[in-house]
Amino acid sequence: MNFFDLIKQNRSTLNSNEEELLSYLFEHKADLKQMTVRQIAEANFTAPNSIIRLCKKLGFSGFLEFRESLYLTSSQQKALMEMTALDEQIIKTKQLINQDVLNIVLEKIHSANQILFFSVGLSRIAAEDLHQRLRIVGKNTHTFIDPHVMKHNAKMLTSDDLVFAISVSGSTDTALHATTIAKAAGATTVSITGFSSNPLSKLTDYQFYGMTSELYIDGVDVSERLSFTYLTNYIFTEYVQKYLL
Repeated sequence: MNFFDLIKQNRSTLNSNEEELLSYLFEHKADLKQMTVRQIAEANFTAPNSIIRLCKKLGFSGFLEFRESLYLTSSQQKALMEMTALDEQIIKTKQLINQDVLNIVLEKIHSANQILFFSVGLSRIAAEDLHQRLRIVGKNTHTFIDPHVMKHNAKMLTSDDLVFAISVSGSTDTALHATTIAKAAGATTVSITGFSSNPLSKLTDYQFYGMTSELYIDGVDVSERLSFTYLTNYIFTEYVQKYLL
């Protein structure tokens, strides 16, 4: 039984003085690690045995077990409440996933003759991740480093092919030009961009959005793209669940 279940179950056995002691312990839980029973008793004008008796009435072996259990429970709650900016990005990215769009894209992945990934810079990390995973399950996929080769291959696509275009800003020239060519050739196009109204998302047939924090150092884009990797992993996992298991 956890800490608060014990408190709830046994609190009715406490008298008014013990209730005041318990309130004091809760209010000073951050300091209890450094406090002795005697110090707590002196602060409340009572005897050390009163503290020990209170802890035992609540279901603990004594003050030490009460203190350790309260500390552990408080630490766990703090860890759950203290979300970093990256945690929030992942949560919000998941909330932005449109399940209907996801199901269509999964079907397109399954039926595509070939799948091309258009991305540059650090966005290629997410593209490479999904590219490699799909190759493992037998899909015909390609990524590109040279923009000229990317555009050349875009011209050769047909309506049986699928394109993923990945860009934080959604305005990267290379990805935009290659996707425009691919769309004109009849391929189905999917974008993964930051959450904004951007040229790439407006151009593509289907859109996914990742929460990002733009950051440039000396003009170089080093924006966080963890949400993009989350999305590519999510897409692949859902594909495997739907078509391979």
